[in-house]
Amino acid sequence: MSGEFSTVYSSTDGLSVRLEAAERRAADGASYRQHRLVLADGRRGAVIVAVDDDRLLLVLSARAAFGGDLWELPRGAGEADESATETALRELREETGWSGLEPRVLGTYITDSSIFPQEVAVIECRVDRDGTRTATDGEVIAQRWIPIADVPGAVQDGTICDAHTLAAIAMLFSRKERR
Repeated sequence: MSGEFSTVYSSTDGLSVRLEAAERRAADGASYRQHRLVLADGRRGAVIVAVDDDRLLLVLSARAAFGGDLWELPRGAGEADESATETALRELREETGWSGLEPRVLGTYITDSSIFPQEVAVIECRVDRDGTRTATDGEVIAQRWIPIADVPGAVQDGTICDAHTLAAIAMLFSRKERR
């Protein structure tokens, strides 16, 4: 018994959210109902690793589901017909006012393969510090630059604890060469 997913709940208030369910059978033969959460109609998300020389840009975001504010990398969901790179550069501009230069894809990951099936792309870019900053969308509380060398300490002390940011940092640090 392995049915197709069907919608259990959906909302288009703000970012579209859809909870889907399907009947499944485990390896031992037991039946269960599997759920998955689909955001933004299944479009890929993007996390932007914005660097300036040897510094990394973090944003402070209010995360109501978590119940507090978190230091994170800028990120967001893609728009229709938008590439992961376009999503990342748009989110950087909307959240921080900075423009990104020389974007490149570091990789992709799945946040939670059992309930959240969408891919998230990690895009690195340099920040155009000579360019004109634009107005932000007001989503971010604050932003700050931290030396890349200080990132492991910020992870260890819990300053950085968001899964999207941690995954992107792992990709950044696993590169063989740095810009």
